[in-house]
Amino acid sequence: MIVSMLQQQLEGWTHVADYRNPAPYGRIPLPEDIFGSVQIVDGVIEPGTYQRMPTHRIVSSLGLFQLSDYLHEKLVDHLQNLQS
Repeated sequence: MIVSMLQQQLEGWTHVADYRNPAPYGRIPLPEDIFGSVQIVDGVIEPGTYQRMPTHRIVSSLGLFQLSDYLHEKLVDHLQNLQS
């Protein structure tokens, strides 16, 4: 999903949401499902631009926070590198 998002939006800011309640295509997720925003420059996420969303909820009425497969893999890789 992140790769397809970057192919469609070459500039600006975009929300990164969890997967417990995916928004319909082209719609903005609920604030409780958005865990942050990043800036996109030339179709690439600009390093250091992540801003957390204070309204994000780890647990909501729809269940526990869920990462996409891509983000889950990146998180696991990062945590494994911290252990090295």
